[in-house]
Amino acid sequence: MTEPAASTAFSHVASLGRRCRTTHRLRRFFGFDTAFPFDWWITPLDGAVRFLRDWDLDRLYDPARLREVRRRGRLAFIEHADYAIRLQHEFPMDARETVLPGWGAAIPEARARTAHLMDKFDRLDRPDRRILFVRELAREEEGETALIADLREAALAHAPRAEAAFLLISPGGVAADGWISLGIDDPVERPWTGDADLWDRALAGLGLRFERPPGWGRPAGAAASVSDPAPPSR
Repeated sequence: MTEPAASTAFSHVASLGRRCRTTHRLRRFFGFDTAFPFDWWITPLDGAVRFLRDWDLDRLYDPARLREVRRRGRLAFIEHADYAIRLQHEFPMDARETVLPGWGAAIPEARARTAHLMDKFDRLDRPDRRILFVRELAREEEGETALIADLREAALAHAPRAEAAFLLISPGGVAADGWISLGIDDPVERPWTGDADLWDRALAGLGLRFERPPGWGRPAGAAASVSDPAPPSR
């Protein structure tokens, strides 16, 4: 571990990717259920930086920028052409985890849900918020020093008034300026939730905790029909 946090208690824990497992394990360990945009996407490091900088809902859900990715003859997921973000759980799927035909009809619902989550992310920008931003790196991203720095800068630009710390999880426990470094090498493919004991032991060693802030919730006037997404079923 490097760069210990100034505070050990955080009012919000926000994933910056890269996958569903990251969010699931953070939620289970810290005991929170607040959702943010990156929670259930599969997001490469450069895609996370670019999306945070653009912060453009119209571009994210532009049908012309959404492409079908097929694997072994099935439609496995929908991916954004510019960000290479896999919108892994945005569209209806069958029991074989195949995206159903006519997925484009689900774009308005997915767009509305993400708009809600982006608004919540923006509302982190308050002096009384203590945020732990967390990024899990793929092994091939461990050497991307410049992009890791860019990600921190892009996240800070969204919450300059908040007290923020940054946790970088990677198989090799790589260190980066301004990040708490934590090594977690969890290559388990099934179940998708990974090795719970491995994650819990590693996270417990940080000595960090989550404290739910008073009054945090849906802003006045927000649509009651748009709720925080639940963890994906697999």
